[in-house]
Amino acid sequence: MARFTTHREGGSWLGGGVDVTDCSGPQITAINNAFNNFINSSCLNCFPGLRDCLQRTFETIEIDCTGSECDNVSGSASGGKIWICDTSPGQVGPVLLHELVHVCGGGELDAVAVENNCFFGNGALDPAVEWDTIRSGTGAFGGNQDIRVGRWVTWNTLTGQVWGGNTTSGGPCFQRNNWIHRYPSGGGWI
Repeated sequence: MARFTTHREGGSWLGGGVDVTDCSGPQITAINNAFNNFINSSCLNCFPGLRDCLQRTFETIEIDCTGSECDNVSGSASGGKIWICDTSPGQVGPVLLHELVHVCGGGELDAVAVENNCFFGNGALDPAVEWDTIRSGTGAFGGNQDIRVGRWVTWNTLTGQVWGGNTTSGGPCFQRNNWIHRYPSGGGWI
């Protein structure tokens, strides 16, 4: 299971005091329950290898619920640590999954797409909030600028289809109108 960041309370310059987790008991329970719910969900079946990475990552990651990293964000990740800043019932699962996908090497496209596959209509981030970040962290699929590739996901910007892995064959993981996003010709794809 994940490790939770602690700080020392009490004691003096001579020592003493106790280590206290930065996440409260209810927050730790909510985070562990959220992980157990999505790691066992069929929503991850669409992304080959991701479930294994999420499981390995959760066993070694350090989680914090406080600090300046939580200013104006729901969560963030850096190295071997993630911050789950919004632990409200409707957000803890999507935020935890989103940040774990980043630690597993996924960019914003991957994190938002996986989050939407598992939590669409139940706390998932609307991709429109992140279009520029999603676009800048992807590459063209086979030279086609309208199809973008991340680490775990391939996305057709014209149809709103999202596939797991580096493919557009077979059925997509999902197709949604809110995933259709057209850029003007020469639209600044990086």
